[in-house]
Amino acid sequence: MNTIDELLYYCREIEPVGALLLTGEWGCGKTHLIEHELKDALTNEAVVLRISLFGISSQEEIHSAVKYAWINAYCNIKGVGRVAKIVDEGKKAIAKLEFLPEWVRGIASTDATAFFPISKEIDDKSVILVFDDLERCRMSSVDVLGVINDYCENQKYHTIIVANQEKIKTKQEPTQINAEIQFMPSQDKKDELDGKKAALTINKPPKMEQGEISYTEIKEKIIQRTVQYLPDYPKIVHAVIEETKYEDDEYKAFVENCEEGLLELFAPDRNAFGYVEERKEGKSTEKGMEQPQRRPHNIRSLKCAIRDFYRVYGILHDNDFTNIADWFYSFTSYVISYKADIAQEGYYGTLFSDGEVRKLYPVFQDQYMFDAVKQWILRGVWDADAISHEIEIIKKRKEALKPCEIIRVNRIMDVDEDVINKGFGDFLNSVYDGSLTLDDYVLFIENSCWARRYGYTFPVAINWDKVKGGVGKRIKSIEKALPDGQILFHVIGEDNREHFTDEEWGTYKLISDFALDNGYMFFKNRKLYIEKMKELASSSFVIIQNKRFNVFDQEMAIVTAEAFAKDNNYGKDLFTNYFKDMWKCKIESRDIEIEESLKGFSKLRDLLKEQIEDSQAKEKVFTMSHTERFIQTIEELIAFKCTEKPGPESRTANPVSCRSAMPPPSEFRTD
Repeated sequence: MNTIDELLYYCREIEPVGALLLTGEWGCGKTHLIEHELKDALTNEAVVLRISLFGISSQEEIHSAVKYAWINAYCNIKGVGRVAKIVDEGKKAIAKLEFLPEWVRGIASTDATAFFPISKEIDDKSVILVFDDLERCRMSSVDVLGVINDYCENQKYHTIIVANQEKIKTKQEPTQINAEIQFMPSQDKKDELDGKKAALTINKPPKMEQGEISYTEIKEKIIQRTVQYLPDYPKIVHAVIEETKYEDDEYKAFVENCEEGLLELFAPDRNAFGYVEERKEGKSTEKGMEQPQRRPHNIRSLKCAIRDFYRVYGILHDNDFTNIADWFYSFTSYVISYKADIAQEGYYGTLFSDGEVRKLYPVFQDQYMFDAVKQWILRGVWDADAISHEIEIIKKRKEALKPCEIIRVNRIMDVDEDVINKGFGDFLNSVYDGSLTLDDYVLFIENSCWARRYGYTFPVAINWDKVKGGVGKRIKSIEKALPDGQILFHVIGEDNREHFTDEEWGTYKLISDFALDNGYMFFKNRKLYIEKMKELASSSFVIIQNKRFNVFDQEMAIVTAEAFAKDNNYGKDLFTNYFKDMWKCKIESRDIEIEESLKGFSKLRDLLKEQIEDSQAKEKVFTMSHTERFIQTIEELIAFKCTEKPGPESRTANPVSCRSAMPPPSEFRTD
């Protein structure tokens, strides 16, 4: 007999002696079973009222929820008008009962449901009460069952309780103790320290006062029968797919074609009953009831995955991926695992949790999962640029034909040794001459680390000085032709520093300091200053004034002088004010390179003096006046920095200085 038949058998009993407990894991479809299959099956016999206990914290709330469910059902059957008339008459009648306390009459006159009589039947149909989410109620399970007992034992309602009984049984009080623990040595787990004291958290049963009864005891009194829900997953998965509202018909057809594959994710575990087999001398023996991690079967997670994958589907479809179904199965596996707290980030990123997901769902494969999509699931941050970058890498891997190209775009342990032997020398030459992207260099550094972890020796030794030289060449090429958007997507966390040699980490820092810290930002802002000054003259300050700079060099001085020269007199007057306000603030920053900036200001001053001579020759009085004021501003900036006394954190090498009129302002980080 299946689950629905068990429920129907109970609901049709003449007078049950207790409630029926329907138990099953979270999200497996218990509520769906009640709301659809049970109600449909009993349409002509009974009225099923489902009362959610989620968040309820008092007995009064439970009774009120039962009444409202009963009244709503009555409204649907009898018609809203008739019920409204009954409620109105009830209010008037109760308000006239002078023997009742005034506060009672006040409550009744505003909320007649407080005194609305309910019964075991509505329109000659028996009423069946279904109390859902027992384990999510804020009251203790014992107290809730005590309230429910009034309906099933005293008032003789057919009563069904829906719960994840495992969650009720495992509600325990965490207690921390200190103990001497001898750890087994391990290279992979940082926190395993030999012979150290550690704090352990253990679970102990909640303390019970004298006279209290346990959940097990009250369950024995109230529950007539317990039914373990055995979901009909083919039916449920099909219903989910059919009932989902889709953005377009093409995606709907795609999901429908994947129904069989999705159903595999809800297949029973290979070891459904938790027995662990221990093989000794070719024999298979039981080793107790050790419970391995079981595959979650959460239908709500499936609904979320179908809805959310549409965003990924569009990207894969637009980039002509042919095996999108494999991506869909990996994505769905990951979403279900994340919502079951299996997929998560830890000390090693998602490395270990990915392995756990793969154990439960072999269909989950890294090659069918974007790292950026994992971050979207884990953190809720959608990074379209990062996904585009990963797609480009995938395309490069497919296009890679030469051994050196294969090595460049793959993890070293994914490449055949014969390919490495053939192509590693040529690949190293491209590393040394700066031909790799910054992401390629990061992968190269990681591959060096991976090779060491696997005990593999490269056919050609790596010269890390030459590698750093290649990184430097690549950075210079980026500076010459500034790319749009992000220049580095693949990063190594500081917490992984211990896994890398000094040479590897030093090379990575060259990359990260430029691409992730201030270096690249300062370079972009400097390029922006030069471009906008050439294009807009004094109007450029609207764009550049709040950017951060670490230098005012001689090239910037030249374009500034040229921009000032081509501006009209009105623009020249504004130019001086804008320049002074902007650079007076910038030179007080700890970012500024003092010596190089002083050279730049001096160069600008000299160029402006040449413009004075030209204006004198052409007898341009107003131009001369504006230029002289600008020169005076430049000299004030130079004098300000040259007379500033260096503090312990001063970055100037100039030994002659004095103090600033005010301390440096806090840094305003604007790219």
